[in-house]
Amino acid sequence: MDGRFEQEVIELLTPKIKSVLRQTDWQNRKDLEQELILMVLSTIKRKEIKQLPSFFELMDKEKDTQIEK
Repeated sequence: MDGRFEQEVIELLTPKIKSVLRQTDWQNRKDLEQELILMVLSTIKRKEIKQLPSFFELMDKEKDTQIEK
């Protein structure tokens, strides 16, 4: 797995992580933030992220839906 990809994912999720962290005591935020980031990285490494359909798969599905109507 490319380190740049992992860094980009963390950067994209940082605003949401910070938002969620506001729900906890300020004393625990830094530790919880690190744990959340480790969980995200672990998930990426285990490749539990669902494979997104390609553009062509989406188009085929849309065609099938149109035909059924």
